[in-house]
Amino acid sequence: MSLKVRDRVTIIDVSGAPIAEGTIININDFREPEYQYAVDIDDYFDNPMFFSESQLVKIEEEK
Repeated sequence: MSLKVRDRVTIIDVSGAPIAEGTIININDFREPEYQYAVDIDDYFDNPMFFSESQLVKIEEEK
C-alpha cells in the first residue's frame, strides 16, 4: 500500500471493522512499525494517534 501524508484513511480494528476516519499528518520510518503513521482523527482528540499500516485503509477520492 502506498500511503502518503494528507491521505484520508479509515482506521480498522483487528477484525477489519471500521472504527474511525482521519487524515495522515506524518509518516515516520524510524518509529516502531506499530506506530509509524500519525493520524488526525476526525472530531476526536486534539492530538494525533499512531497506527500501523495494517490498521489503515485508504479512502479513495471520488472523481
